[in-house]
Amino acid sequence: YHAAMTSSSVTRRSLLAGIAGAPLAIPQQKRKPPNVLFIAADDLNVRIGCYGFPVQTPNIDSIARRGVRFDRAYCQYALCNPSRTSMLTGKNPTSTRITDNNTWFRKNMPGVVTLPQCFRQNGYLTAATGKIFHGGLDDDRAWDIGGTPVSQGGIRPPAGPVEERQKLSDRWVALEGDGTDTTDYRNASRAIELLQQNRSGKPLFLALGFAKPHAPFIAPK
Repeated sequence: YHAAMTSSSVTRRSLLAGIAGAPLAIPQQKRKPPNVLFIAADDLNVRIGCYGFPVQTPNIDSIARRGVRFDRAYCQYALCNPSRTSMLTGKNPTSTRITDNNTWFRKNMPGVVTLPQCFRQNGYLTAATGKIFHGGLDDDRAWDIGGTPVSQGGIRPPAGPVEERQKLSDRWVALEGDGTDTTDYRNASRAIELLQQNRSGKPLFLALGFAKPHAPFIAPK
């Protein structure tokens, strides 16, 4: 994410400056900051349709056609908490000093301002549904709606023997039904509700986190 943003000469500061400002031809009283929908998909890489791969991702492809596709997007760290912390603070893992899934980012950086926190400080209503920060290590200053309680309980014990966890993780399952009972469907539905129900008068920063395609590979037929 950091490399991708740098290659396009876009930083978090310039992004927010662009949102806060509007073309000079528009009178000051008519300027209105846009709503922002931030989508995170766990373990999704660039092997998708809009990058030229034979994978059916029509909705992502549609977004890519209407937006900006980064061709130099790199993984900051091959683990969840370090990479999400890096993306949401704008700092490299060498700066955050977070290299595991158990360290809360504010332990190392108590005063850092995260991306959603920055929107909140600048007049946005901030809401989250699904996984944005790593589980139990959320930002306690980011959200008006949603988020998860911060629980720093140290290293969590494994959920069973390694062999059993590997067996469960490396599954390919085509679920019966239309997928309405999956976590991702519920989170997407909640995001739609939040988009439709914002009556606060504030612009909305909405973060939607999808759990898939993280292993195990389970999806409706």
